[in-house]
Amino acid sequence: MKTPRILIVGGYGVVGKQIAGLMAARNPGVELWIGGRSAQAAGAYAASFPGARGIVIDVDSLDPLAGFAELPDVIVAVANDRDDNLLLAAARRGIAYIDVTRWTPRLLKAMERISGVSQTAPVVLASGWMAGIAATVAAHFAAGMCEIQSIDIDILYSIKDKAGPNSVEYADQLNVPFTIWSGGKPQTVNPLTDPHKARFSNGRTLDCYRFDTPDQYTLVKTLGAAGVSSRLTYDDAAAAKFMRLLSTSGIWTLLSLRPFKRLRHAIIYNPGAGAQHEFVVRIVGKDAAGAHLEKHISVIDPQGQTHMTAAGAVAQAERILGLRGRDVPPPGVSFPDQAADCAAGLVALREMGVSIAIEP
Repeated sequence: MKTPRILIVGGYGVVGKQIAGLMAARNPGVELWIGGRSAQAAGAYAASFPGARGIVIDVDSLDPLAGFAELPDVIVAVANDRDDNLLLAAARRGIAYIDVTRWTPRLLKAMERISGVSQTAPVVLASGWMAGIAATVAAHFAAGMCEIQSIDIDILYSIKDKAGPNSVEYADQLNVPFTIWSGGKPQTVNPLTDPHKARFSNGRTLDCYRFDTPDQYTLVKTLGAAGVSSRLTYDDAAAAKFMRLLSTSGIWTLLSLRPFKRLRHAIIYNPGAGAQHEFVVRIVGKDAAGAHLEKHISVIDPQGQTHMTAAGAVAQAERILGLRGRDVPPPGVSFPDQAADCAAGLVALREMGVSIAIEP
């Protein structure tokens, strides 16, 4: 059989390196292509793996794949594909594509743009929390429910955790209202408002605040959930209060003006050396007899959010390539929560060190 070739765009970044490492460890038969703007950096990291290649690629060019003598079988986009150039270039060539970087408006824009392209390969938009892990967990544990009334995703963010520079653009939306579904109806809400309490590990109960993730769109579409809400808090109470003050006071709206971009990014991007990352998923619904069902699922990665994101991306890459017994998705756009084998995805995540457990 042909050796599968996987191009990781942003492959020598914080998350990209971990995707490459996990793929190489789990699937040594896969040929890794480490892609980015720097030939030196791509080549240097590719040398870490037998048979890997360093590839120069710029997602901001009109056709990032132009001039490639050979093409990969799947592309994992870890760098922000701001203008969908890489997405469209891959779709037009029949190359499978996974993206983990788009916040909700950009995900919707990408879906609209690619709708005009004849798609002969899978396109998995895995930009929900932690490369679609939250959505995969929700889809798996909601499978026995005949009616899903609500799904809450509550995120505990450690200020000491690692973060890649591309995460700045995802987080830089704190002044932008967004749409959620509640009780079967759309509702516009503001970031860092409407707190509710969530229970995390070690008995911590913390206030979490509204935060936009694509899960609030995809889980309504794929599972028919009447309501989906994502909220976030920090493991540092002072940091949580400070960010909430900036948002609710209107200061963040002022800081969102172009002259304050550097200051704004300095506030939201201060990565640490690494810390545990966790979130909880709470699903409320009914079974076939109309009885109330409620499930709390804890998801923890001791190696932090960048490792969890990498694990999520690897789980999707294995799915697209049919590795380790995964079911390959059909051509066209889909989300991680539409996988026919979510259970196998959770097995893969656990093998990569992500703890997924039902809480009492």
